[in-house]
Amino acid sequence: MVHRRLVQREQEGRPIRVALVGAGMMGIGVANQISRMRGIELRLIADLAVERAIRGFASNGIPRESIRVLNQSGPIQEAFRRGEFVVTEDGELPAQVDVDAVVEATGNPDAGARVAYASILGRKHTIMLNVEADVVVGPILSRMARSAGVVYTLAAGDQPGAICELYDWARTLGLEVVAAGRGTQRGPDARSLTPDRFTEMAERLGGNPQMLCSFHDGTKSQVEMAAVSNALGLPPDCRGMHEPFACVEDLPAVFRRKELGGVLSQEGVIELANSFRPDGTEVKTGMVNPGVFLVVTSDHPGIQGLLKHLFRRVEKAGPHYALFRPYHLTAVEVPYSVVRACLYGEATGSAGDRLISEVIAVAKRDLKKGELLDGGGGYTVYGLVERAERARSEGLLPLGFADRISLLRDIPKDAPIRKEDVRMDTDRFLYKLRALQDAGESAGKTPC
Repeated sequence: MVHRRLVQREQEGRPIRVALVGAGMMGIGVANQISRMRGIELRLIADLAVERAIRGFASNGIPRESIRVLNQSGPIQEAFRRGEFVVTEDGELPAQVDVDAVVEATGNPDAGARVAYASILGRKHTIMLNVEADVVVGPILSRMARSAGVVYTLAAGDQPGAICELYDWARTLGLEVVAAGRGTQRGPDARSLTPDRFTEMAERLGGNPQMLCSFHDGTKSQVEMAAVSNALGLPPDCRGMHEPFACVEDLPAVFRRKELGGVLSQEGVIELANSFRPDGTEVKTGMVNPGVFLVVTSDHPGIQGLLKHLFRRVEKAGPHYALFRPYHLTAVEVPYSVVRACLYGEATGSAGDRLISEVIAVAKRDLKKGELLDGGGGYTVYGLVERAERARSEGLLPLGFADRISLLRDIPKDAPIRKEDVRMDTDRFLYKLRALQDAGESAGKTPC
């Protein structure tokens, strides 16, 4: 049992040592949860907001006199030896000090790529809450980790991690997956939402208005499902997915092939179940959000008969069935991925050697030449998932690059932005790492 192994490590005086990069709402949630666990210990928090990081330790019972603010690896190691806890402004320093795992929780694609790259080179297990970086450079980071003998993984508690866990269970049992997805709440005008709408919510929750906006304008759902696509090899059925209205009881009937009365043109895809009806009204009862689901089937008549019996309360049961998990516990579950990586060398979910899906940048409103794009959840663009090969052939701009770069021409509302439409920042680390990944895919492998 996992818990027993953690207790044993605590008794032996060798807890799993963790560094956290990013002391925002999710990061501090991870810190809070680790403080209540046995056999695992948060030793370092990296954040540019030093006082916020200090509070992350202090609010969990660490005396302020035991917290040091240090920005060099040598002094950090000395502090560790004295039993002290460290706050640093440098997110790449955890790679150089005595920790077992790094949790990346900044939400910034470029920062996430830098931290993950450094952590893997430093042979630290790397747990990515930063799906925004993973959907751009996940394949090369995953291959690097395998070469270094460490784990690079999506996080339990995030919806992609929860879907990967459910998928692994179903496929282990030999069930066929028709669709894998999560719930979403996107009204008819949601694509045009801006961070202004979420300032009060951010102050109340301790979050970031732009990140909260990305949850509501649909971008976050698209990014998360792209991460699932790349981890499980399941493509979207169409750009942006169908995202039909569906309650829990509707899932098997909606997410099946069109000739069977569903919305899909093929099986084995990623999808979203929207709680808004086409007329713009939201259904509150039986909604899929915040849960995750699989629609599964089997070609074995005996298994079909048993499933039909077990799902007998479902009207017209079979031949498709919904496996539904009604929750994901965000930061509360993240440490479980840390533990699986450190104790068993297992990933909750990680990208394969090449992208299956890309998240492309789409104009949130009419944009003018010379405007600066400001990334997902901002004022200028939203994200849609697209098959990677199509995004590549059409020269579409990955959402991760659509930040602090200027437009070379006008772009109408809801039009996808192409690489030729922007002045790319080729000096950015994310761009350079992606260039290596793309070169490797062209050559038939991902370089590391």
